Amino acid sequence: MRRTNFRTAGAVIAAALVLLLAAPSAAEVIDRIMAVVAGQPVTLSDVNAALRFNRVDVPPNTRDPLAYALDRVIERQLMLAEVDRFQPPEPAPVEINLRLQELEQRAGSAAAFAKALAVTGITREQLRAQIRDDLRIATYLNQRFGPAPDAADRAKAAAAWVAELRRRAEVTVQYVAK
Repeated sequence: MRRTNFRTAGAVIAAALVLLLAAPSAAEVIDRIMAVVAGQPVTLSDVNAALRFNRVDVPPNTRDPLAYALDRVIERQLMLAEVDRFQPPEPAPVEINLRLQELEQRAGSAAAFAKALAVTGITREQLRAQIRDDLRIATYLNQRFGPAPDAADRAKAAAAWVAELRRRAEVTVQYVAK
């Protein structure tokens, strides 16, 4: 009789452990990988930061702004890899500072800007580095495609170039669009 009680107690404890381990946790998702571009992760916070600091212009009535912004961030990473290969001239520090000041002014106050940085999980220096890279990309595009007589032709040529970069790179998108 005593053995039966021990077996029953053991079975109850084992079942309780299984239930505890199988129960959904109340853990909060801090961040998630939305894509991997040439071995480099693109996180949800990367995409949210691009949106928050107006580094991606989402057209009105876009069905899934997050998916649209993710595509732009992926394209930016592909372009930046190409820019790093050719090393265009460094942007002037004053230009970086002006862009950073514009973002701070758009936020409304230094406190609101600091909060936006905290919410997106990036520092002022990381944002400064992203602005620097955006300016380097712009310089590279100007060097590569020059001033086209028709802006639409230039945009078309740049889009074809980015599409080719995407075909050549290893890009894995893990985000499922809405």
